Amino acid sequence: MTNAFIIDAVRTPRARRKGKFSLVHPVDLMTFPLNSLVKRTHLPPELVEDVLIGCVTQTLEQGWCVGRAAVLAAGWPISVPSATVNRLCGSGQQAFNFAAQGVHCGDYELVVAGGLEHMTRVPMFSDSGGEASPALAKHHPDLVQQGESAEILSQEFKITRADVDAFALRSQQNAKRALSERRFSKSICAVPYRDETGAEKLLDVDDNPRPETTLEALAALKTVFRENGIITAGNASAIVDGAAAILLGSEQAAKKHNLKPRARVVSQVSIGSPPRIMLTGPIEASRRALQRAGLAVKDIDVWEINEAFAPVPIMTIRELGIDPAKVNVNGGGISLGHPLGATGAMLIGMALDELERSQGRFALVTMCIGLGMGIATVIERV
Repeated sequence: MTNAFIIDAVRTPRARRKGKFSLVHPVDLMTFPLNSLVKRTHLPPELVEDVLIGCVTQTLEQGWCVGRAAVLAAGWPISVPSATVNRLCGSGQQAFNFAAQGVHCGDYELVVAGGLEHMTRVPMFSDSGGEASPALAKHHPDLVQQGESAEILSQEFKITRADVDAFALRSQQNAKRALSERRFSKSICAVPYRDETGAEKLLDVDDNPRPETTLEALAALKTVFRENGIITAGNASAIVDGAAAILLGSEQAAKKHNLKPRARVVSQVSIGSPPRIMLTGPIEASRRALQRAGLAVKDIDVWEINEAFAPVPIMTIRELGIDPAKVNVNGGGISLGHPLGATGAMLIGMALDELERSQGRFALVTMCIGLGMGIATVIERV
């Protein structure tokens, strides 16, 4: 099996919903990380054999194979194909895993994977509607939305309101430190936007974090899904816009084109999990990814566990016995935001940057996924 290497990873800033990217078309937003990869690596885009883009809400301006549209909009040669991948919140990470698998088996020498979600212009659930599936209802009559699943999960794993608010505050504090130390500057590509006066400006930092957040303010927020529940807008992931792209390749291709690999893809896993509770997938997915990599929990230096809702990383940390100091050290979905189809690719880039900053060796990225799935990827810094 051929090793798959990450050559480079780049992303846009995460912008608050109805904010700075409101006038930027989703297709156009995806062109910025694509063209940044070309600029940073000096790689002629015609050498890219495929572009796999994760996107959850594939309708309206994100419909009709938004990945291919972005490749064309970026001005890349028409010979470069693209596919758009949907594994719900795991879409960007699944696009990456598919790309790595293609390199592993020798079908790709150079491939780009990434993700896109413009949650301002294509709101979540824009692609839903119509008649519910009778067959699905027969086999799984008790399905609920993710927010209710988070409440069920909290009850089953005995996670309290104090637990989730404390974790949310930690996310905000970690993001504040990361931004103040410019830990994301290596991998962010600036995106031009127009402000309320029509003047063109550049966004080159994530603008969603709320560094002024306090535990008292979090505790005062009303719950969203249950009156006596624990999930609030403050301890759930924020809705933002963003895009990311990662260049992967074989060792032979890297040498041939004078590219310096940054990390090796060690293992990747996707699993199914109970669809009603829906959010437990990171536990088993992480276990299997570690098993395939021949590693233990203690061997992982950097953990990125998507903060869809605070109970998800709390549960995963407890069940796997992870050192919390290794988890989401630069913030996560609660503070930075969760642009659905882009998040998985962003987390892989964040994990890589943190490995390089901290001189760690292994990172594991994992996400919960709607309808009961989990995904995990292990990478090794080189």
